Amino acid sequence: MEREQLITKWLDNELSEAELQEFKRLEDYEDLVRIAETTKQLVPPAYKATQEYERLQTSLDSKKKSGIIYLKPFLKVAAILILFAGIYYATTLSQQTVEITTAIAQKEVVTLPDNSIVTINAMSDLYYDPATWDEFRAVTLDGEAYFQVAKGATFSVETSNGVISVLGTQFNVRNRDDKFEVYCYEGSVQVDTGEHTVILKPGDRFRESVKIASTNTSTALSQPSWIVNETSFEKTPLGEVLKEFERHYNVTVSLDKEVENLLFTGTFTHLDMEIALKSISLPFNLSHKKQGNKVTLSRD
Repeated sequence: MEREQLITKWLDNELSEAELQEFKRLEDYEDLVRIAETTKQLVPPAYKATQEYERLQTSLDSKKKSGIIYLKPFLKVAAILILFAGIYYATTLSQQTVEITTAIAQKEVVTLPDNSIVTINAMSDLYYDPATWDEFRAVTLDGEAYFQVAKGATFSVETSNGVISVLGTQFNVRNRDDKFEVYCYEGSVQVDTGEHTVILKPGDRFRESVKIASTNTSTALSQPSWIVNETSFEKTPLGEVLKEFERHYNVTVSLDKEVENLLFTGTFTHLDMEIALKSISLPFNLSHKKQGNKVTLSRD
């Protein structure tokens, strides 16, 4: 078996007994084992190990063709070091990231390392790195979550549509597809989309690219309605409302094109599909029909 194949199988713990004996007979076997032990203690950059090894091998082959032999033991060791660094990064460092994923109709409450509390709505993903948390309080969100942030250094929520930064406060972030909304419940929140940077106070809302200031902070909500199994909307296209309905009832909804952009203001419950459908359809005089996991809304 080729030397490189032996090394690759050794790295993957796939050597047979006979192959292991053959591997141990390699002239630099002891160097390889020593490098393996040393590399476990390193924090290497994010090498793409296979590509780097192939690039190095191609370079060495070209040197051989020109009559110059560079394949000395220390270069062999360097090539293996690249492999170990990449594998260590892929299998050890990448495992430090914590991922929380919620399914349809599922909510999850998570306590972060600083005792900040995040309630994650259905069909959402939240990521954070506990190894760097003390220096950099940051999470990545795809979906919707309600944050109760412990006081301390800047806390950031990174989304595909913008970054929310706070010190200690309570706020809700909805980042669904290209729809982006932030609602501040306590303290103050900075929202930065790259094109817009705004500060929200309690009762203020940022939707896509517009800040909507509260007209009366004394009547501002204390938490998002979905925490208590209801989802509320204000002047939201009906098509978007029904996407949220699908996330809580595990159904597919068909809707006439002519009504999908009608603006809905209201609430639907997460606990009873029939009542929820009536809450959505009645304001627009729509009829609804359910067959299996498919729901159809249409004009009478």
